Order: sequence, then structure tokens, then C-alpha cells
Amino acid sequence: MATLGDATPLPTELLNLADRSAAPAAVRVALARLSEAAPGALEAAVADAALAHSLVSVLAASRSLTRLLEARPMDSLAVLAANSNRLAPNAATAEDLVSWRNLEFLRIAARDLTGLDTLDEVGANLAALGRDVLQASWQLTEDDDTTIAIIGMGKLGGNELNYSSDIDVLFVGEGPRKELDRRARAIMDIARRCFRVDANLRPEGRDGPLVRTVESYEAYWDRWAEPWEFQALLKARPVAGDIALGEHWLSAAQRWLWARPFDAEALRSLRAMKARTEAEVARKGLGNRELKRGPGGIRDIEFTVQLLQLVHGHLDPDLRGATTLTMLDEMASAGYIDDNDAEKMASSYRELRTVEHRLQLVDEQQVHTLPTDDASLDRLARVMGRRDEPRGTAAEQLERDLIHIQTTVRGIHERVYFRPLLEAFAATSRDAAS
Repeated sequence: MATLGDATPLPTELLNLADRSAAPAAVRVALARLSEAAPGALEAAVADAALAHSLVSVLAASRSLTRLLEARPMDSLAVLAANSNRLAPNAATAEDLVSWRNLEFLRIAARDLTGLDTLDEVGANLAALGRDVLQASWQLTEDDDTTIAIIGMGKLGGNELNYSSDIDVLFVGEGPRKELDRRARAIMDIARRCFRVDANLRPEGRDGPLVRTVESYEAYWDRWAEPWEFQALLKARPVAGDIALGEHWLSAAQRWLWARPFDAEALRSLRAMKARTEAEVARKGLGNRELKRGPGGIRDIEFTVQLLQLVHGHLDPDLRGATTLTMLDEMASAGYIDDNDAEKMASSYRELRTVEHRLQLVDEQQVHTLPTDDASLDRLARVMGRRDEPRGTAAEQLERDLIHIQTTVRGIHERVYFRPLLEAFAATSRDAAS
């Protein structure tokens, strides 16, 4: 046993693990606080190597989850000890839902940080958590006057959620307008205690009705929808609420998405929108530090995949999925993208998303840029598995690897995204739809 100052003696086994972790000093302090908060709580970790590994990995990677462990040590350690068992949602009250969400979030992160789950599985687990929160929020607001389905957009609909993603939603409903609006806002109020919930992708954005009927959505798509709004429908899927109504909405959305022509003008519109986003990143001087929207970042891969879907999906139903990596694999199998390019894009996507996950786990904040201070960058690199070596420090290795990834992704993106052949395919798509 060893002690930190006048603190309760800490098990030597855990201190040795702390010293080999990504953040030795922070882990040692957290272990001391845990020991003080729940005397004897760490004994189970000494007897269970897997539990000890999970505990130290979480403490090294996340300040927010460290606070959860300190606030609820016994519940948290029980979750870490049995992290293969998904907790059943508890939605008796909004408070119960928040409590359940926090422990399930901890379980997902622990499995991620210890390498038990792949990036694909982590994204799917987080999306399932988001769906469960929305379903519970829907149940807690049930009434006899309204029927509501909740549509997941973006990474929620794509089953590839981040640790700190917005949960982008649309509401489709039947019933009195005032009651529909009241219930949708009540659903968001509850769900926002667990996630950031955003309904601004709806038709007309903040100025539009919060809830629409299926017929109202169809009227909007027919008359006013912009190309980017149809692009967003690629990932739209029912995630909670009334199942039949959600499926009815999805059927209509898919019909409007794939029946309308994707022409050269729509292609130019999407390219221009992406160029504006990149110009904003450049204006802020973020450059390669921006992992999501910067050149060679996550958005380059997602836009490449989605553009190919929009161009070819009218004629090939296998390209109508919502998950980025699944669609990338399908495109390679069908010959829409070179096998080698697809493999590089997929591996780059996984690495970029994993770094993004590690950034967001620190304080559960929406972070997409590498830190500028040396200590934070070093900790990130170590959480990512790098260690100081003759070829460079952990941080230098991570930065070098990311620059290589971004250069590779940008090259493939520009070859595919801006190739003139796409205009020809877009024209073919338009003619076929006609």
C-alpha cells in the first residue's frame, strides 16, 4: 500500500497502473478521492484486473466521468465490473432517466477505452442510448390528444453518434397543433437533461412549425426544399415514438429523396455550401487542427460518401443506407470507388473519429479541434495509445499521423468529389428520373 500525503493508503497495484496510464498524476488524485468517498471501494478493483484496467482508463481519459465516479462510486464501479451487461432503461421519472443515462454512458466509454468495442460499435451504442432517451422522453409525455413520431437526423439517424453529438431530430405528428407543439417541447425538455437536442434541421428551421404532418413535409419537399435538405434526408430514420407514423414518414421521405433528379445544379449547390464551410475554418486559422470540417477531415469523407449516394442512389437501392462506413464498403464492393481508396478512407475515418471521441470524452463537450497547449495534446496522444519514443514524443507522433491521414483523405476527396464524371452521372440520374 502507498499513500498520497495524509490520504488513505492506496493499493500499490492501482498506483502502478496509474503510473503507466495516460495521465498518472490525475489518476492518482482521482483514486485518492475515490478511496475517501467510499472507503474500501477500491478493494474490488485490486481483486479484478479487468475492473482495475477499466477504472484507470476512464480516470485517465475523462474528467466528467471521474466526477461521476466520485459522486456515485459504488454504482459506477458495479457498472465497470460488469460492463458487458447493458443496463435496462429506467424511465419512471426524468431524474431516473438521467441517472440511468449517466451510468450507461460510463459503460459505453469504458468498453471503448479498454478496446472491447470498435468505433463502429461505440457509435451504435451511443446512438442506441440516444434512441432510448428519446423513447423514454416520449413515454413520459404521453397523452390522449396527440400522436408523435421522432425522426433522428445526422449521426443519430446514421447509428454513428459521437460522445458529444447534438441529437438532431424532426417531429411528425397528428393532433391539435397547440398540443403537438407543447408535447414536442416537453419531450425535448426531458431529453435535453441527457443530450443536446436540436430540432433546427426541420423545414424552415427555427421559423418553421416544430411538428408537421407527413403531408406538410411532402408539400415542403415538393416546393421549397434545397439540395442540402435532401442530402440531410440520407440519414433520416425514425428513432422513437409512434412506430407506424414514423415508418409512414420514412416511406414518404425516401420517395421524395430518390424520385427527384439529382442534377448538376444540385451538385454545384452542395459543393458551394461545403466551400463556404471550409472558408470559415480557414478564416478562423484552424487548419489541420480542425478534425471535422478542415481539409482532409471527417466531413471530407462524409461528403464524398453522401455525394456518391445522391448521384448513384437513384438507380442503385443498395446505396440508400444511413451509416457512413457501411455505405463506403458497399460503394467499394459495387465499384463506385476504388478498393484502395475506400480502405484508406475507412481507416482514416475510424482514426479521426476516435481522436474526436477522445477529445469529447474529457469534459463531454463538442470539441473537434486539437488542443494548442502542450499538456493537453500530450494527454490526448497518450489516451490514443502513443508513448514517447526515439522517433518523437507521443504528441509529435499523433500530429504526424494526423497530418498524413488528412493529406491522404484530401487527395481522395478531391479526386472523387470534384471529378467531372460526376456531372455526367448527375445528368444521367436526372434523365432516368424523368
